[in-house]
Amino acid sequence: MRFPVMLAVSAFVFLGAPVSAQTFGPPIPGMCLLSRPAAIGASRAGQSMQAQLKQMQASLSAQLAQQRAAIDQQRRALEARQNATAPIEYQRQLAALNQQALALDQQQNARFIAAQTRGQQQIDRALNEALSRIVTRSGCSVVFERDNAYGWNNAMDITEAVAQEMNGLLQAVSLN
Repeated sequence: MRFPVMLAVSAFVFLGAPVSAQTFGPPIPGMCLLSRPAAIGASRAGQSMQAQLKQMQASLSAQLAQQRAAIDQQRRALEARQNATAPIEYQRQLAALNQQALALDQQQNARFIAAQTRGQQQIDRALNEALSRIVTRSGCSVVFERDNAYGWNNAMDITEAVAQEMNGLLQAVSLN
């Protein structure tokens, strides 16, 4: 099945991999670093969403293959009757079959995107709540995206703490 979103999902999983940094100088009080993709990837909810999306992709792909096979069978039957069908009628029926195939692709893609969006919204709420709690607990005056830094002092990295806090807030997402 054609899922342009799957590239984003693959990147999501890849970015969730732990990153080790070389320690650069002493920690700066009030400055914190967070890798959003790594926090989500390390959380149970993020892992739950990835597993469910993978399973959903397989299911939708199987459904689409089955439906496309039926359309292909209709297309072959139409091609077999091509000489007995008026050219304009043949073109009309062929266009209708092509439109059906396109509509199936779009329908399956829309279902996948909707499910991914529902899961991401749940994760974003948990991440925001977890981040708020950790920022308060850690006394962060400013939080920077860790993945844009060349190096940092690990004492300033709140990624793992945010992932653990997310685990307390949301164990799994519901894509339905």
